[in-house]
Amino acid sequence: MAKSTRLNRSLAACSALATALAATPGLAQQVEIGNASAVVGKVEISDAEAPKPRAVVRKERIAWGDLIDTGKKSQLQILLLDRTSFGIGAKSRVRIDRYVYDPNQGRSLLATFMKGALRFFSGRQDGTNSADIATPAGRIGIRGTALDLLVGENAVDIASQEEAVGKVDSDKDEATLVVLRGPGAATLGGLTPGRAEVEGAGKTVVLDRPGLAAYIPRKGAQPIGPFLISNKGLSKVQEELAPEMARAAEGGGLLEALIPAVLGAAALGILLDGDGSKDVVRNPQTPVPNPNQQIQGRPQ
Repeated sequence: MAKSTRLNRSLAACSALATALAATPGLAQQVEIGNASAVVGKVEISDAEAPKPRAVVRKERIAWGDLIDTGKKSQLQILLLDRTSFGIGAKSRVRIDRYVYDPNQGRSLLATFMKGALRFFSGRQDGTNSADIATPAGRIGIRGTALDLLVGENAVDIASQEEAVGKVDSDKDEATLVVLRGPGAATLGGLTPGRAEVEGAGKTVVLDRPGLAAYIPRKGAQPIGPFLISNKGLSKVQEELAPEMARAAEGGGLLEALIPAVLGAAALGILLDGDGSKDVVRNPQTPVPNPNQQIQGRPQ
């Protein structure tokens, strides 16, 4: 009996070691986390083992440590295993440092966003899901929600026009603007309530309803907020990430468009679980893009 117990412990230890090695980039095969579900224009990817940038194609696998750069008038959507979505705007740079997903336990995500525009939609709400995004100025903790994030000159330009921010000393390479898109505690459609925690210089600002924003002007500065972003400011944020929605909402209340957009993201998850999953994909565990989505740019 004792011998059997020692054998079981040895097998468990070996399994844990193999998991640790597989989860450490550079020590074992790269850990795949999802794929590029939509590619528009010039998008490049590199990593420690292949530092020379190469073009990203639709359905390409994304792994831990991959550094992604988008060019002018370019966009990329990354779909992770739990249906979490990263919409990356033009002239942006992002790296997913760590991603762990267990359908029964939830998802843990750590990413570094260096510049540009990023839209985050939380995926399946099974178990406990968390995500942390580091920027040059601070950190954003995300709990089951959707948000927009700008880093750089556009963040400075938009925030400086907001009454709650005004004229502050901002760094054009570090400034970070975060806008909660939803869902909040009173959201419609049965979506899980969520929130974002924006941290900088020892201060945390909580965003817990759609339209609330926070701004970190530079590294070492505390975040300003929460404040309700203006329709004009939100329109400019939308223009960086979804120009079509921004133009459609001109002249009206853009905040009213936030919840329908999130509901649309939830519907995307349903479509991904439907017949579209029969499409040919390199990895059967990797989610499949919406088959009805019209992809512009790189021919397939």
